[in-house]
Amino acid sequence: MPRYRRAPDIVATTLDDGTFLVDPATQDIFHLDALGGGVWNALADPESRDDLLALLREAFPDIDPAVVAADLDALLADLSARGLVAVA
Repeated sequence: MPRYRRAPDIVATTLDDGTFLVDPATQDIFHLDALGGGVWNALADPESRDDLLALLREAFPDIDPAVVAADLDALLADLSARGLVAVA
């Protein structure tokens, strides 16, 4: 099973309204909501999608598991497409 990891040069800053990622190569800034910031924090070490999903389901127990899974998949696809995370 693939494991995801943070791209090495991305700079992250967490503020009250989310986590902001800066790609130093392009100076692009990306905003992550609570779910995205939690995933980013979890990716301090490489993690599988299933491990991330279990973590999110524990953090958001009142949200439909199918919604959490769909949000996670969309987030991983977006972060991967932008080069912010990679498969380890």
